[in-house]
Amino acid sequence: MRKKLLKLLPFPSGYEFAITFTDDTDFSTRENTEPVYNFLYKMKIKGTKTVWTTKQKRTSSFNKKNEKNVHANIKNGSTIQNQDYLDFILSLKQRNFEIALHNVAAGNSYRNEIIEGIERFKTTFGEYPKINIFHEKNMENLYAGYYKLNCLPFKVIEKVLHNSDYQGHIEGSPYFWGDIAMKNIKYMRIPFHTIKEINTLKINPTMPFYDPNRPYVNYWFSCSDGSCIHMFKKLLTKKNIDNLIRENGACIIYTHFSKGFAERVNKRYVLNDGFVNIIKRISKYNNAWFPTVSEFLDRLLIIKKVSVIQNKYDVRITNNNDFDVDSITLKVAPGFVLKDPKGKELKATKNGIIIIDNLKSNSTILFQSNEIGKYNKYLKNNFIPKSERATLEFYNYYGLLKSSIKL
Repeated sequence: MRKKLLKLLPFPSGYEFAITFTDDTDFSTRENTEPVYNFLYKMKIKGTKTVWTTKQKRTSSFNKKNEKNVHANIKNGSTIQNQDYLDFILSLKQRNFEIALHNVAAGNSYRNEIIEGIERFKTTFGEYPKINIFHEKNMENLYAGYYKLNCLPFKVIEKVLHNSDYQGHIEGSPYFWGDIAMKNIKYMRIPFHTIKEINTLKINPTMPFYDPNRPYVNYWFSCSDGSCIHMFKKLLTKKNIDNLIRENGACIIYTHFSKGFAERVNKRYVLNDGFVNIIKRISKYNNAWFPTVSEFLDRLLIIKKVSVIQNKYDVRITNNNDFDVDSITLKVAPGFVLKDPKGKELKATKNGIIIIDNLKSNSTILFQSNEIGKYNKYLKNNFIPKSERATLEFYNYYGLLKSSIKL
């Protein structure tokens, strides 16, 4: 007898794939970035915008000997101390874009400055940032450089090429803030910059994950490289999106909307045509989910505690969360039907989707299917396997190699 497909998707409401972004605030101003967000809002695509809370006082230098004081008016992007820029950021929050942190400043910051910056974020936006994206070479970055790696050959390469000395996780250092991060920030982007794979979830399926070797971070997550308009267009080709849909995958794009997405023409900024075409194309998919990054990561944590088991005609779905879960999405074959103990039938859509509207906390629902099959999605823990960690490190350095020889 033919076995039918049944698969639990991590997306709500019948969505079959997801795309979101983290916008690095480097060189961002209201003038060069607002047109991008106005267009994304019009196309109903959400994501996450990072900010600096304070002007930098020092260079971004991963070695203390190279750290220098800088002029307060250095031109590397606006901070929320600029009222006009802050008004723009607040308008994004009102339109349901997520506001996150890109360290508190563009240059190295000491512990007391980091605490002050994070508290300024909370005062300004009414909550602590759920996400932090490390900025470049700031000394206070947590577990960056040599410390981000498990693979010995990559650690040697990192040490030889950069000889960095990041100290954010080292107690007693003036840059230490690991305890503050653990208390106030839920998610940190793992400092790998050049992952070329469109399906971020494919290479990091356990994200968001906890790494016991790096305990000051609650959860790590990965991104795919769309760092400038050129890389964004390479990442989001039609072929890549088709692959993402086929794999029921998810892409978290790491980008800088200040880098070529809008270009100055006759004293005003005009959107890049390639960017416009990509956004128009992906916005037409009615099976695509466009959450903020923390919305997506929160959903992944929830789904880790949902198990789905099919054995022949019997299907068991269990919610091990201490709260109800809405809109559990199952990918099945067209014609697939589930019947609950009361005789209520859930029939697949023509796209092969069944939605469980609500599953009560710490409960199980038993179904009978009309087709035989076998599927096991057990509970996932939050620890990343060594093999997956090695895959992430490989993809990062493979991306670096490709970029250096321009393959």
